[in-house]
Amino acid sequence: MHGTMFLFNGFRFLGVYMPEKNRLFYLIWSFLINSTVTVYLPVAFILSFVKISGDDLQIGNLLTSAQVAINVVGCSVKIILMGFLLPKLLSTEKFLNRLDERCRTAEELASINKFTKQGNRFVVLFSVAYWSYSTSTCISAVAFGRLPYNIYNPFFDHHQSIGHFILSVLMEMTLVNIACFQQVVDDSYAVIYVNILRTHVDLLLKRIKRLGLTVSMSHEQTYEELKLCIIDHKYIIEIYNIVSSIISITIFVQFTITATILGTTLINILLFATNFASIVASCFYVLAVVVEIFPLCYYTQYLMDESNLLAEVVFHSNWMEQNLPYQKMLIFFMQRSQRVMEFTAGKLFPITLNSFLSIAKFSFSLYTFIKEMDIKERFGLN
Repeated sequence: MHGTMFLFNGFRFLGVYMPEKNRLFYLIWSFLINSTVTVYLPVAFILSFVKISGDDLQIGNLLTSAQVAINVVGCSVKIILMGFLLPKLLSTEKFLNRLDERCRTAEELASINKFTKQGNRFVVLFSVAYWSYSTSTCISAVAFGRLPYNIYNPFFDHHQSIGHFILSVLMEMTLVNIACFQQVVDDSYAVIYVNILRTHVDLLLKRIKRLGLTVSMSHEQTYEELKLCIIDHKYIIEIYNIVSSIISITIFVQFTITATILGTTLINILLFATNFASIVASCFYVLAVVVEIFPLCYYTQYLMDESNLLAEVVFHSNWMEQNLPYQKMLIFFMQRSQRVMEFTAGKLFPITLNSFLSIAKFSFSLYTFIKEMDIKERFGLN
């Protein structure tokens, strides 16, 4: 499906999707990207806490770096996992091609074309959300003469001259923006593939509703059409089994770090953000972190509800006028279609809107707790 074009171009840019041609050049590019962003950047963030100088030792700056460092480490873990899991994700292509071949009517083709635009749009929207944070952080830091993230940099001493300061800022922003793009593909692939499943489940529901309603079709032709619907459902389940196992791993990593990041960011906003620009940058970061998990929770909830309708739609189809073999086959299909397409994180808890609300409640509770304790006033942090 062309709806994954931006996604896989992103994986290719990040050095985890090997092309068929120019493999040697690509290996060099992959080594360059992953050695600097996937390996060096998390290590540099950790070293920045160890080697920070007295001039830069401000708790607000440390927390700004910490909230990004947590996400950068998690992002590196996820992109490494995706490097190993990508061949498994690509194995869904043969099932998707067969499902796409079944789309023949104008309505079905319109649904596929709609998803093609939507799938690529997800990558763009995730990119805008994440890069808005990195850009706002850079602007607010440079405006006050500070480095955006205080990343350990053995190449340039930003205290030495304006030129070294500018080069340090450019180096930080290049690495962080590429890390943001790693996060884009890490997070958008799950949303895209869940929506692929939603599109084909919706098309299957419409095909089932049409069964037995076409007067020109004989009982034998309707029976064959039912078998094709069962095969469609089988392909959808195959895709679901592959995608859900991959999402389970990567989203577990994301859920693990999201609550930590939100807690760190809220503490920074409430206690240590000393200027309006820093508060705005941190708010953008909260938005970016929420964007990482909300769309997936939202769309998996929809997919669960839609897949739950399958058995009901099969039962309410026009089966009473069909022959006995058709009715027996329909019972078999109805039993198979009762399986709900539920996604889990680490096979421990479901990925639903309730899970998202639980994380949001935790963040709000932490905010209220810190505010009620009046830590700012007690320790003179005003």
